[in-house]
Amino acid sequence: MRIGRHMPTNSKLVKAAQTAREIGCEAIQIFASNPTGWRPPADNAALYASFAAAVETYQLDPVVIHAPYLINLGTTDEVIWEKSITLLTWTLQRGGLLGARYVVFHTGSHRGAGVESGLARIVQAIERILPATPEEVMLLLENDVGAGNALGHSFDHLGKVLAQLPQYQQRLGICLDTAHLWGAGHDISSSSATLEVLHACDATFGLERLQVIHLNDTEKALGSHRDVHARLGEGIIGTEGLQTLLQDPRVQHVAVLMETPIKLDEQQKEDWLHDSGEIAKAKALAGRPGYASRY
Repeated sequence: MRIGRHMPTNSKLVKAAQTAREIGCEAIQIFASNPTGWRPPADNAALYASFAAAVETYQLDPVVIHAPYLINLGTTDEVIWEKSITLLTWTLQRGGLLGARYVVFHTGSHRGAGVESGLARIVQAIERILPATPEEVMLLLENDVGAGNALGHSFDHLGKVLAQLPQYQQRLGICLDTAHLWGAGHDISSSSATLEVLHACDATFGLERLQVIHLNDTEKALGSHRDVHARLGEGIIGTEGLQTLLQDPRVQHVAVLMETPIKLDEQQKEDWLHDSGEIAKAKALAGRPGYASRY
């Protein structure tokens, strides 16, 4: 199990990799483009190569790219669907140039057309995307909090997509976000409850398909369907369930990446010294020798 966080890049990819290593990251997640925009930046082959070299130098593995939030493969809106396919294809292709092993995306919404329609649209889109993208970059479906017509809050949704694409078993996987689990009503506050959630995952999509965990706390109530992240220990999930999750033998192959808010100092700049303590908290939860609990 390798532990890291999502790093802001501010167009300084190599610096982001360097900072990640300095605060104790073993893995890294970034955006390859504006997370709230459709238009990707102009290609910069030299920058991509420099970042790929930097993550190798700093031993950041895996590199994970989070796809833009606008992507919706589950929609029946043809314009949005085609734009989503184009942008996710671009993200996977750039992931290959950036040395990424995974691209994570939100499964989207059926927009009232129904769950089965939405899942079918996701499958159809993936069937177009994967043949046009690098085989070494895996596409991961992320679970959702389940607001409105969202897809992916149910493990059954995720399992059905994987089951309909058996030809891509080596290229498709799952990312679980702990705050999203909680928001969708999956209790992970105690050891026993967390083991039930892990059992449900294993029974529906198989824990061997789980490749990334987004480790986030939240202040929102269980089943609130609200996607709000909090730093570890500053929310209401607690330590017992998260420890059980991270120390379960069935998930030791995954990458654990925090997407928690970064504390700002008096100059309103990222307080990376503080964040190094957050990385240490995650390592303590995972039971790493030499890392005492910081809650």
